[in-house]
Amino acid sequence: MNKSDQEIIIDYLNELTGRNYRMIKSNVSKITALLKDGYTVDEIKDVIYIKVLEWKNNPEMAMYLRPITLFNPSKFENYINQVIDVKKNPEMYKKHYEKLNNKNNGNSNIQTAFNDIDELYK
Repeated sequence: MNKSDQEIIIDYLNELTGRNYRMIKSNVSKITALLKDGYTVDEIKDVIYIKVLEWKNNPEMAMYLRPITLFNPSKFENYINQVIDVKKNPEMYKKHYEKLNNKNNGNSNIQTAFNDIDELYK
């Protein structure tokens, strides 16, 4: 059985954050609203990716790596524009995110993200 777009997005969020968000109405409805507004699964995953790089190792911000914040329609447009900025200048942002996350912190998901950022944002 194929996964729904919402399941793909929740699974990706869980994979990068190490959390266990479920397919409950409040999570799914926010993703569905973004998809109806014309955002793609890949765009939503890009936002998750960038916000994880930015917030995961920041104790003040890590708690916001959750569906209610990431998929909030009033904030999502700003997040997607941040992705556009990263795609325009991946080298600058790679250095920025490496510094934020102290590349040698042992987090394999973050480590993989640094290895892949050049490819993802060409």
